[in-house]
Parts: sequence; structure tokens; C-alpha cells
Amino acid sequence: MNDKVLVIAIFSLLGIGILSVFLIVIPWVWERGIDDWKDLLLNDGLIIAAIFFFVYGFYMNNRMH
Repeated sequence: MNDKVLVIAIFSLLGIGILSVFLIVIPWVWERGIDDWKDLLLNDGLIIAAIFFFVYGFYMNNRMH
């Protein structure tokens, strides 16, 4: 694994972690009154998956060209 791929992987993991904190922990701290955690995690999981696929597609596109 070269340095560029390692840096991209680390920043991608950090970005996903930061988004997870913003989407799950901050609303919990602000006591948004979430009664159904299953729906909240499902919706946030879909958002995180969409971001992951976008970043992965962008990376693969840059790798091919």
C-alpha cells in the first residue's frame, strides 16, 4: 500500500467517524427526544453508506485515470 492510498483511507475513516458523531451523539446530547433509535440509526446508516460509496467511487475514478 502506498502513502497516497493510506492517507486517503485514514481521512475517509476520520470523516466517517466525525459524521457519525454529528449524526448520532450530538442529537443525543441535545436531547432531541428520539424515541425510536432503530429508525434513527437506519437513516443515519444510509447517509453514511451513501457518503462512503461516493468517496469510494471518486477514489476509483482517480485511480483509473
